[in-house]
Amino acid sequence: MKLMNQINCPSNADYVVDEFEESPPMSTYLVVYMVSDFVYTEANSENDQVKYRIICKKDLANQTEFAINLGPKILKYHEDYFDEKFPLHKQDMAAIPDFSSGSMENWGLATFQENCLLIDPDVATTAGVYEVAQFMTHELCHQWFGDFVTMKWWTGLWLNEGFTEYAAQRGVDTLFPDSKYFQVKNVKNFVDVLDPDSLQSAHPLSVAIEKPDEIAPISMDPMTFAKGAILFHMMNTFLGENTFKQGIRNYIHKYKLSNAEPDDLWSLLTEEAHRQGTLEKNLTVKQIMDTWALQTGYPVLNVVRDYSADTVTLSQERYLTIKSHGTDNKTCWWIPITMTTSGDFNQTNATFWLNCENNNLTTPLAKDNEWVIYNMQMTVLFRVFYDTRNWMGIICTLNDPSKYETIPTLNRVQLILDSLSFSQIGQLDYEITFQLLKYLRHEIEYTPWFAALNGWRKIDDLLKRTPKHAVFQNNMRDMLSCVYSKFRNMDEKVNGYENIQLQSLVISRACEYQTKDCIQRVLDIFRKWMKSIDPDNNNIMPKDLKTTIWIRAIQYGCEEEWNFLWERFQRSNIETDRNYMIIALGSTSIESLLLRYLNWSLDESIIPRNYASAVFKSITLNEAGFLVAKEFFYCKISDIYEYYQQGGEIYVLGVYVNYIASQMKTKEELEEFQSFITKSSRYFKEPDSFIKQITETITKNIEWTAKFYNKIVQN
Repeated sequence: MKLMNQINCPSNADYVVDEFEESPPMSTYLVVYMVSDFVYTEANSENDQVKYRIICKKDLANQTEFAINLGPKILKYHEDYFDEKFPLHKQDMAAIPDFSSGSMENWGLATFQENCLLIDPDVATTAGVYEVAQFMTHELCHQWFGDFVTMKWWTGLWLNEGFTEYAAQRGVDTLFPDSKYFQVKNVKNFVDVLDPDSLQSAHPLSVAIEKPDEIAPISMDPMTFAKGAILFHMMNTFLGENTFKQGIRNYIHKYKLSNAEPDDLWSLLTEEAHRQGTLEKNLTVKQIMDTWALQTGYPVLNVVRDYSADTVTLSQERYLTIKSHGTDNKTCWWIPITMTTSGDFNQTNATFWLNCENNNLTTPLAKDNEWVIYNMQMTVLFRVFYDTRNWMGIICTLNDPSKYETIPTLNRVQLILDSLSFSQIGQLDYEITFQLLKYLRHEIEYTPWFAALNGWRKIDDLLKRTPKHAVFQNNMRDMLSCVYSKFRNMDEKVNGYENIQLQSLVISRACEYQTKDCIQRVLDIFRKWMKSIDPDNNNIMPKDLKTTIWIRAIQYGCEEEWNFLWERFQRSNIETDRNYMIIALGSTSIESLLLRYLNWSLDESIIPRNYASAVFKSITLNEAGFLVAKEFFYCKISDIYEYYQQGGEIYVLGVYVNYIASQMKTKEELEEFQSFITKSSRYFKEPDSFIKQITETITKNIEWTAKFYNKIVQN
């Protein structure tokens, strides 16, 4: 709250007494106070009603300009969206050293890791600037949706985080209108959700919380944010922008300074949708959304065409990557169906609904010489499985350079994601998937490449440490050759957020897959930086490629390069740079450096605590580092536990387990993992469902290896 008065303490001259404005009614978990010798930068909101401050360490004050200029614009954006003035007289944003969470929405005093709030756009990557903007927009959105109106209980946490994540991504897209930020983040949401939510051991968004230590795992779960954001985007689409926004406003107006639950929001959205005529009178938002929020997983839409009768039969079932015997797969969802056969992808309102009552539906369709695509603009969370003839029709269009763009970018993304996943479980022949992916030779958009390379990453991980990995890398170099040639001149400036992202992605993967030209160019730039007179103040490399160059230069460089970047990390006070340097340093192939780095990660005097898990992750995902990281974790579990117990962050051990398990793919590794968990159970507070999910992931990897290892590199 606003500081009203400060007086000297009459009984002790060394103390002062601060008197603050009385707070409005608020939830206790949103109360925070801060005592520090930090400095602040100050501005007023656009209507001069709110004092806005950025608080940080004195030596970082020169990195507050971006946040102090953007913050009032974000407040105005949210005031307009919610049609509700900011309810407090001041809003502080504090950058906290070694803060365990990325950020926290305490009412009137939001707290952040330093790299999530402080940034210098002149030296930071474009992606880093937008990420800071999203953190800020997310936490300021919470000041209304979460603080002004608070959930009744933690089972509603997904509603708060899902909406604010969606609103933040939309907000950044609005504040930076040329960025296409929302499209990029929405695709990444799908990528974060589709695989983990296809496991038997996945959990629904709405999770029963009974004990305090159950809150952190859910509040840190990417599913809470990403799947929630996808579902709010789906609602915004099938209700329409105006209906959805007015329903959200009605929710804020009705429940401000009190508590609410998901059903309260569903009721108000239904009322508004019926009033505006955007939802049939016999339907409610609760009917629809309960199937998505209260049930585990998501559906696959099976499309079976009768080409002689020009009809199609649609059916749904839960999509599972491992179907165990006795699996009850009768779960069904209310799915808004959109489709096209003519290339008109702009109609995203539901043509009709597929639900439990008409779960197997036959409808008229187009002529037999046309392909059909469902889920226009990828607005709903489901996969689509077509018959072979339809797949081949789509492939024919995609592989024609003059026609592939008739299928919009987001639908190209879904075709890539779905085909790779269907092939991974043996439902679609890899030959068909690889025929589809050949079209990428003329693809120029970032998100399809991101989807494809993410899917290939899974294959790459499964082939690491095997004789066939080199053959796969050779195939990947060939696939990337055309798009790499477009970006190989690393000194040439690229404009536009998507193009910048594409350049960074392509160069990173081309180097990773051992493209000689890429490796040499990266090392030349890095070594030129090493020879500069003042490397800490004269970083000569292209700012949007520097993180990629750091990672690949360390991967292919020697101990000299590693020591140079470590020295830069120690001297830098730019937290966004330090964050990426930590990751890059874990990319070396020198085992002695990796082991030393892991030991340093548990010494807070060398590496700040909030970077420790990033060190472990970077080494685990490093082909040369996985066995080193696994052995370190198994042998040092008591030390790791004690380290995080001191900071009250025991839940981080679950993150470590996730990292190493994702790279396991043999029965021996699974048995070793299960034995370790049994012997070390006292160190883990995660529920049994978490261990089951990890075990299922490893089992899925084992099954894929048994089915496809000898086949995959032949294609």
